[in-house]
Amino acid sequence: MYEVRIDDLPEQVYRQLKDMILNSELEPGQKLVQEDLAARLGVSRTPLLTAFRKLEKEMLVELIPRRGAFVRKNTEDDLLHIFDIRLKIEPLAARDAAARITDEGRALIREKHRLFADGVAVGDRIQYKRADYDFHHAIMELSGNPYLPIMLGSVNLVSISNVSGLVTDPSVSLQGHEAIVAAMCAGDAQGAEDAMTRHLTLSRNKLLQHRGLL
Repeated sequence: MYEVRIDDLPEQVYRQLKDMILNSELEPGQKLVQEDLAARLGVSRTPLLTAFRKLEKEMLVELIPRRGAFVRKNTEDDLLHIFDIRLKIEPLAARDAAARITDEGRALIREKHRLFADGVAVGDRIQYKRADYDFHHAIMELSGNPYLPIMLGSVNLVSISNVSGLVTDPSVSLQGHEAIVAAMCAGDAQGAEDAMTRHLTLSRNKLLQHRGLL
């Protein structure tokens, strides 16, 4: 059983459910049975319902009248739209992060990259999915622009992209991350922007290729 603190219970339940979705404990399309989750988390239904509504706004959960709550299962069109948005925002974040990088920032992004690389090395899907999420969000935070993580996090676009796993092969994504980290740590703003653009474009093109449009 998960331990959920009493203070700010709905927020705690929301975070735990989000982690369970990101970690594939709750799979896309899976029905969220209130009785089971209440017992698992040791809470009543009220904070669960509040968490469901918040996750629905972030496009991680779908509430269907008379059927219940489900982990949102995204279509290829959904993911293409998401990558279109990410391509507008994340290269800017990478550019700004590289321009203002500090030793602490270098240590942080290298650590996030290491966790991703470790997950890829052992084939741990849960680890590298979560590490990919943390890697991209760290760049948002390092950008120094408080609006970028809010814009990207308001609908959890990175989370949504990661729910079903990485679009590209993890070893290919690893190379993309390496290029981003190298440029950021060198303080190369243009290089970081270009590396992020290439990284996300590759995933978007993989989706198009799968649909036979490339």
